[in-house]
Amino acid sequence: MKKVFKHIFAATVLAATLATGCSKSDLVDLKPEFSLEALENPSSIDQVEEVLTAAYSRFRSGSYYGDGNGSGFSLMPDMMSDNLLETNESLANYKSLTDWIYAEDDALVRGIWAAPYAVITNANIVLRDIDKFTTTDNQRRANRIKGQALAIRAHAHFDLFRFFATSYDRNSTTILAVPYMTEFLVSPSVKPARLNNKDFYDRVIADLTAAVGLLGNVDATINPSTIKRPNIDLAGAKAIQARVYLYAGMYTEAITAASDVITARPLAPAASFAGMYNEQNAGEIIWNAQFDAGQGGPGGGVYFSQNNRSAYAPAAEIATMDGTTGLIRNDDVRYTAYFATIAVANGPRLVMRKYRGKAGLTDGNANFPVFRTGEMYLIRAEARARTSPAQETAAMNDLNVLRAARITNYTNENLTGAALLTAIANERRRELFGEGHRFFDLKRTTRTIVRAGGCGNPSISPAVCTLASNAREWALPIPFDERSVNDNIQQNPGY
Repeated sequence: MKKVFKHIFAATVLAATLATGCSKSDLVDLKPEFSLEALENPSSIDQVEEVLTAAYSRFRSGSYYGDGNGSGFSLMPDMMSDNLLETNESLANYKSLTDWIYAEDDALVRGIWAAPYAVITNANIVLRDIDKFTTTDNQRRANRIKGQALAIRAHAHFDLFRFFATSYDRNSTTILAVPYMTEFLVSPSVKPARLNNKDFYDRVIADLTAAVGLLGNVDATINPSTIKRPNIDLAGAKAIQARVYLYAGMYTEAITAASDVITARPLAPAASFAGMYNEQNAGEIIWNAQFDAGQGGPGGGVYFSQNNRSAYAPAAEIATMDGTTGLIRNDDVRYTAYFATIAVANGPRLVMRKYRGKAGLTDGNANFPVFRTGEMYLIRAEARARTSPAQETAAMNDLNVLRAARITNYTNENLTGAALLTAIANERRRELFGEGHRFFDLKRTTRTIVRAGGCGNPSISPAVCTLASNAREWALPIPFDERSVNDNIQQNPGY
């Protein structure tokens, strides 16, 4: 009888990948279900592809892009920064993260550590088995499967790195990143150590280089839908490269990768921009984490649309109810796509609406745009601006093109030097609001968080309004559960 493997341990990766213990609450339900044979002893390439499909489903975890345990890599970076401020409608579920008072035994931190490694587990199973079933006749299908698994593995590791590394210095051989898992092993003796930054980047870049090579020669269109892009295709792998290269300070490579993606996925016209968030138009989505009916979405911890409860609200620096002040104003297509004014008991309030539902629904079921073309323009602009003064004109052109696509009657600007870099940083804050970037952008540019526009007011909950650029809290602590069974892993300083 065929057994159905419905649950896989997800606590710091199946007790297997990182050798930690699990509890019943650490089980993740995978949809679609895949067979036990596919996990342990697959008999066909079809079963290997089932495990790849399950890897994508794990991005829906409440600790990854979903809602329910912190939305670790979707909304939490905005909640932990100066973009979204806690309101008096909050249930205080996420205060340990958003007030920067986390410790190594924090359940939210443990979830952020475990969720990407759970994705990596599935990717490594695919990579363990795919070559067994690769033949001359199915080589291009194998490329499609293997390329996605390599890109997924690199992306999930890099997400972990963004939270747990103390610095993003690409060349450091002393700063610690995170373990880079390349095998699926079930053994209590598996106790991986943290790599240094240089070795970590080398592995991420190698996986992405291999993924790009494979995904350029596949047997079928990876995302055939006209409105959904739930899988990583060639453009998706290059988008991951562009982001990694920007963090690494490899600006020439970032420019090349971002340019390739921009060619493949042009900017969306203003009329279709909002459709990216309610699944009415693919717009400029490169890869989205897909949440189908009944699978939730990323936004409930900020704005619970089912009962109009706004636990976190946009800072006044971002937008205001009248739309005439703040970084995003009512002459900008992003204003109505991102925000709405709702009536609540305490009076009208501006809320983040971009994930409240598909089509005209307000059930909180929405996809998360992991990569969009707007980010590629901003990556290329910043990389050009940081390369040399000779590239500043091209960088400013990127910024002007993006703004002209978003803002009605926009007039081009001409900035250079520090003013140009500041403008690019502000545009990242506008364009990528609520999409998991702000905390990391401040961290990689070693800036201080200053929560203005409401922090400390009676209707706003956060008691701590600043985080210094040298504070330990820029890097999350390695969870206690991991360190208790893995004596090879080193804690971050100060914890």
